[in-house]
Amino acid sequence: MPAADEARDVQLPAAGEARDVQSPAADEARAVLSALRLGWCLAEARGRNRPGGPPAGDIPMPDHHDHALPLRIERSPAELRIEAQTVVAELAKRLGVDGAGDGTSFGSALDKAARNLAQIRAREASALERALPTGPAAAAQAGIVAIEAGQQAISQAAEASWAVLAELIWRFDTHIQDRLTAASESQAIGYQFGRGLSETYWALDPTRDTGSQGWSFLLGGPRCAELSRLAGRMGVYLGEYVAPAVAGSVGIWQDVAVTPAWRGDVHEAAEALYHQIRRWYELIVLGQDPTTLISPSAFMTNIPTLRRAVRLFWPQLMATVIGLGFLATLLVLLGIGNTSSWAKTVSGIVAAAGLSLATLTGTLKNSAQAMLKRLRQDAYTDLVVMAVQTAPAPPKRSDLRKAISRRELTQATPN
Repeated sequence: MPAADEARDVQLPAAGEARDVQSPAADEARAVLSALRLGWCLAEARGRNRPGGPPAGDIPMPDHHDHALPLRIERSPAELRIEAQTVVAELAKRLGVDGAGDGTSFGSALDKAARNLAQIRAREASALERALPTGPAAAAQAGIVAIEAGQQAISQAAEASWAVLAELIWRFDTHIQDRLTAASESQAIGYQFGRGLSETYWALDPTRDTGSQGWSFLLGGPRCAELSRLAGRMGVYLGEYVAPAVAGSVGIWQDVAVTPAWRGDVHEAAEALYHQIRRWYELIVLGQDPTTLISPSAFMTNIPTLRRAVRLFWPQLMATVIGLGFLATLLVLLGIGNTSSWAKTVSGIVAAAGLSLATLTGTLKNSAQAMLKRLRQDAYTDLVVMAVQTAPAPPKRSDLRKAISRRELTQATPN
């Protein structure tokens, strides 16, 4: 893995004229975003089918009287699973990665295997419900035994079916990555970026720290660094501040993953992560402006930005301070009658030279305006990251600021 500092100060195309110059062709942009959605939905489809997968965090309908129409968040888990599989199949066809080479459609095969798995689970669950004993006191212990036995039966019956589906999705993912990389690096990057962000939740077992389903892998240093780099490469296809906001919030979740005290209750942390991936989706796919998430009263004291400003403009500051100091000395000497004329002359010359030097350095430094804009952008980007992230409350407020200060992706400033 490349060193972390290789990604430092990655600059994204700015909005307006600078962005227009570097904008990709419209067809390629649509294909890249379709690839991103394909990766996102494939990870979601896998997560919704995975045994013991994470809950969707959705709001159930109170009833289905007269076939009431639900919003997406009100659809049942089965409906949302089918929706994800349908989107995967359609996007795979659109991008030309659906065919397996032997005439098999990956999308159709995935949907068939997923439906088979769902039918097995539904059948076993129904059998379990019928097997539950009824009656008062004596049935309690027997009910617990029956439930445990039923759960084991469901797990055993679905295990083989899930193994088939998991292998199919793995082969599908390999096929997609190979085909997209050969067709377009940008599309391949978009696919990996979408799948990687989505997997932070849909591939996670919140009770595990290690392994491919654990916090330390899905939100570990190597993966988060790669997601940040992918965000930088996708910046040209995204809105202003979106890539730095996503990269910054990914960095926050990296600290959450490795800090048990910050994670707190793992299920509550997983729920917060679900809201985070929904927000990422809104920004990246739905095109929401991240600045609209900033509270009108939001304010953030940015000490690192202040320090950077001092480093950038220290010559002007020092020359101005020296000039003003000797000017004050000259005024004092003028008020003293017996002061020698040479002291007054030297103080006047140094004061004038110091003030002139400050003016000269400020004039000659044509990039001063761009530097000031960069400082404002950096401070504003930190506000955006703060608004975009949904992590649990940290043990100390400074933990959140430290995580944000490590952000290595920034918005470009036109020269």
